[in-house]
Amino acid sequence: MAQTFQRIRNWLAEGLVFTLGTNDGSKNLPPAIGPQPYSLKPEKTNF
Repeated sequence: MAQTFQRIRNWLAEGLVFTLGTNDGSKNLPPAIGPQPYSLKPEKTNF
């Protein structure tokens, strides 16, 4: 029973960190706006 409450507590804590963010704020940043360079260029298969 105690283990179940511990799991629920951990689950709620993870949810709050995901929703509210952390102090550093680096995890929940939106992606950068604008064109992003490709690390691998797609190969053309059809001409």
